[in-house]
Order: sequence, then structure tokens, then C-alpha cells
Amino acid sequence: MKFKGMQIAMDLYDCDGDIIENKNLVKKIIEDAAKIHTMKEINLYYNQNPDSNDYSYLMPCNYGHINLHVFPDLGFVAADIFTVDEAANPEELVALIRRKLAPDKSKLTILKRGDFGSINDMKPRRKKQIRTMHRAKTAGAVLRKLVLRPKKKQ
Repeated sequence: MKFKGMQIAMDLYDCDGDIIENKNLVKKIIEDAAKIHTMKEINLYYNQNPDSNDYSYLMPCNYGHINLHVFPDLGFVAADIFTVDEAANPEELVALIRRKLAPDKSKLTILKRGDFGSINDMKPRRKKQIRTMHRAKTAGAVLRKLVLRPKKKQ
């Protein structure tokens, strides 16, 4: 048997607030993502932070897991996806979650696990993505607030 796993850590910044504040919608997103990408869900656990609006989902899967920690007040989501199932496609699963949560900026760290004895065993790949159009729109809104408009003559 050849062991070959993949772990992806994902940070999503400035996510769509309407989406991440809706716990049932986030639950549906990860359930659908797991089903589409054959992660074979075993169960889904929910945990609410009693002192804040933060919550998390833990989904143990056959040969892996999906963890999602959501911080609606910050617009931030941290996720961890791990699988050793060759039929699963964690990179596409991550892309689907990222697309559904609509972050302005995201950072991924990808580790290939179980490369026994290789020098590159734990060398991560990193990817960053920034939605340029959203950044341009946001900058325009900030500029409009900063520009002084002349007072109307009475």
C-alpha cells in the first residue's frame, strides 16, 4: 500500500458577510462540497463559541476531514482539509468553498503528506488570490468618501 495524502490550510479574508453569518448556508456549502468531491462524510459537528459570534464545523470523512472555523465579525474563515482518499479532489473542493464564500483575498498552503524519505516531504506550496474588481470598487467608494464636495448655494 502506498500512502499519499494531501492537506490544505486555507485563510479567507473579507468573506461575504451575508453568507458567513448564515450558519445553515455554510453547513450546506461544506456538505455539498464534500459530496461533489467524494469526501464521504461520516458526520458533521457544529460548535458555537459562547462568548462571541464565532462558530466552527468539523466533518470527519472516510480517510480525511474538513474543518471550518468562521469568524463573521471579522469576515474571516479558516479551513483545514485533509484526505488520503485518491478519489477525493481536495484542491477542487477548496476552490468550490472559496467561490461560495466569496472572499476578497485568500491564502492557501498545500502539503503533500506521506512522501517517505523525500527531501520535499513537507515543503508546502502557497497560493494567494485577490479579487481585483472588488478591490477597485472598494477603493472607489473610499475615494468618494474622501473627496470634498462643494456646498450647495442657498
